[in-house]
Amino acid sequence: MTRGLGGLLISFIAAGGALLLGLAGATLRTGRLDPLDWLFPAIFAFAGLTLWAGRGGQAMSWTRSGIIWAVVTLPPLLFIVWAGMRAPVTGMVLLACLLGLAMVGVRLGQAFSLARRFVLLSAMIVAALLVPRLVDAGRGYGALPDTPRPIVAVLSALPLQGIPMGAALGLPAAESIGLRSPIWAALEERIDLRALDGLDDKGLAGVKRLLLAQPRALAPAELVALDAWVRSGGEAVILSDPLLQWPDPRPLAHPARAPLTSLLDPLLTHWRLRLESAEFSLEADATERRALASGAMVQLAGASRFTTIENGSACALSDADLIARCRIGAGSALLMADADWINDTLWTLSPGQPQDRRARTSDAVALLDAWLRADDVAADRWATWVASEGAVIAGLRAALILILLLALGEWVLTRRPSLSQRRREINIDQTGNINKTSQEAG
Repeated sequence: MTRGLGGLLISFIAAGGALLLGLAGATLRTGRLDPLDWLFPAIFAFAGLTLWAGRGGQAMSWTRSGIIWAVVTLPPLLFIVWAGMRAPVTGMVLLACLLGLAMVGVRLGQAFSLARRFVLLSAMIVAALLVPRLVDAGRGYGALPDTPRPIVAVLSALPLQGIPMGAALGLPAAESIGLRSPIWAALEERIDLRALDGLDDKGLAGVKRLLLAQPRALAPAELVALDAWVRSGGEAVILSDPLLQWPDPRPLAHPARAPLTSLLDPLLTHWRLRLESAEFSLEADATERRALASGAMVQLAGASRFTTIENGSACALSDADLIARCRIGAGSALLMADADWINDTLWTLSPGQPQDRRARTSDAVALLDAWLRADDVAADRWATWVASEGAVIAGLRAALILILLLALGEWVLTRRPSLSQRRREINIDQTGNINKTSQEAG
C-alpha cells in the first residue's frame, strides 16, 4: 500500500509541476494562453511517470499508459478553457495529439535497449522545443502571399515614424529618416503606410483608406475636405483620445507634442457624435485589459466612450461605447475612444522585434490591421488570452482537483490489477495453458 500511495504522490507532483511550468511560457509574461507551452513540461512529466510505473522491469499496460496521458494532458486543457477568454480548439487538439504520440512512443519504447530509449527521449525533447516555433512560423504575421499591400494614408501627431518620432527621441532630423515605431513596423509588412502632412482635396485624391490617430488641430478647410472625402466613399479609422497618456519626454507645452485631448470635436459633432472624457482617479492605474466583441483583446489607457447626438446620428456604438461605426454618405468611419492602445508599451514586450508574436501582450496589431483592411478580426484558433486574475485562480484550482482525481484513478488501478489490460492478458494466457494441459492429459 505504501508503494501505491507513493505512486499517487509522484503522479500528483509530476502532473502538477507540468501544469505550473506551462504557465512560465507566455502566460506569466504576456497573459497569453498557448496550449503548446505545456508540450515540453508535459512530455517530461509523462516520461517520468512512465519510468516510475514501469520500474523493476514491469511492463506497463495500455490502459495505465492512457491514464497517465490523461493525468498529464487533461488538466492543462481544463485550465486553458477555464482561465481563457475562449477555447483555442486547434491548439488544444494539437497538444493532445502530440502528447498522445509521446505516450505511444514511450509505451513501445519499454521494449527498447537503454541506448534506444535515450535516443527516443532525446527526439521527443527536440520535437517539444521545435514544434511551437514551427507553428508560430507557419502562422506568423507577415506579408500576404500574392496579395498587393493596400495603401493607407496616415495623419497623426503621435511619434510613429520619421522626423516626428526622432524629435520625440531627441534625435536630429538627419538621423530620424527611416525611423519606424513598433506598430508602424509591424503593420508595414502587410500595409503600405504613407504619411500625410495635411488634409486637402489634392492630398486625399486617390486615397481609399485613412488612419487618423490623435491628429493635431485641423484647420476648418481640412475638416471640410475630410468630411467630403468620407462622403464620397473614403474609409477612415480614427483614434480619438480625450486624455492621451502616450509617454513623451518633451514638455507638455511643446508645439510638436501630440495633443493631450482630442481636437476633432467639430467633426464629431457634424457626424452627430460626442466624445466624453474618461472618469478615473489620478492615483489609480488607468490601464485596463478589455476584450472586444470581435474577440480581440486590447490594453487601453484612460479609455473614454462615445455618445450619439439625437436627430439622425448614422453611427452605431459597441463595446461599452468605446467604438463607433458610422456610415457617412458613400463612405464609412470607424472611431475608437482611445489612442494609447497602439503604443508599444501596451501591446509588446519586445519593441525591437515587433513581429515576435510570443512577446505581444494584446491583439493591437491584428486589430488595427483588420480595421485598415476593412476586414473582420480573425479569431486565433491556436491561443487565447487570460480572461481575468480570478479566472486563473479558479482554473488552477479546477485543474489541480482533476489531477488528484485522475491520480486516484491510477492508484486504484495499481491496487486492483484485475482492472488492467495486463491482468486480462495474463488471465487469457492462463486459460489457454489450462486448456492445452487438459488436452494433453486426455
